[in-house]
Amino acid sequence: MNKNYKIYVIHYSKLIERKKYIESIFENLDFDYEFVESFDKEDLNEKNISYFYNDNKQIYDEKVKLWDKRSKSYYKLTDPEISVSIKHLEALKKIEKNKYEFGIILEDDVIPKYVDFILEVENLIKSYKKWDVLFIGEGMGESYRDSKIGIRRFIPFKQIFKIKHPATNCLEAYIVKKSSINKILEDLIPINLVIDWELAYQFFLKNLNIYWSKKIIFNQGSKNNIYRSELR
Repeated sequence: MNKNYKIYVIHYSKLIERKKYIESIFENLDFDYEFVESFDKEDLNEKNISYFYNDNKQIYDEKVKLWDKRSKSYYKLTDPEISVSIKHLEALKKIEKNKYEFGIILEDDVIPKYVDFILEVENLIKSYKKWDVLFIGEGMGESYRDSKIGIRRFIPFKQIFKIKHPATNCLEAYIVKKSSINKILEDLIPINLVIDWELAYQFFLKNLNIYWSKKIIFNQGSKNNIYRSELR
């Protein structure tokens, strides 16, 4: 195996069928992958919640100013939201420690759009390397993607686009450069927002280069009613 990336799958261990599906689509493919299964919602306790999550309305309200009119009113994160947030944090820490140049983070409800999805991912990794984080999933949907990318999406042969902050688009599928991990993790814990928004805030704070793929490589099963969302 001579790959420069590893895949980390954010997985709730009770969802056995999701894991079986992921294993089936990865079967016989030549790359390293790992399920991130620790910190299920049932395993959370006061100690680990207080370490990873700070329920602070003042900080929350300050951070969400980044979204201006789209900002969310303060609310306390649920145990499932804290659980999936911690799993993403754990995946990022694993990327920091591993030997690979890139880490690909997928949530366990992803559905590949292409049979040769891994070739699509590898082509994106090779195509252009000025990004720190590259989003390759369906995210909030086509209209949202079009509004963020804008008219640039009609540029022939251009595959990825730099996005203005706030720049996350759900977290079902994204690629992170190992060389950018230190900046991402610095001051990230404890979080105050749900992890998608928390990362968006940190990307803004550190002035990271966030890009989106014009081509959607993974659909989001929970968004398309293939799976039931487990967050609320």
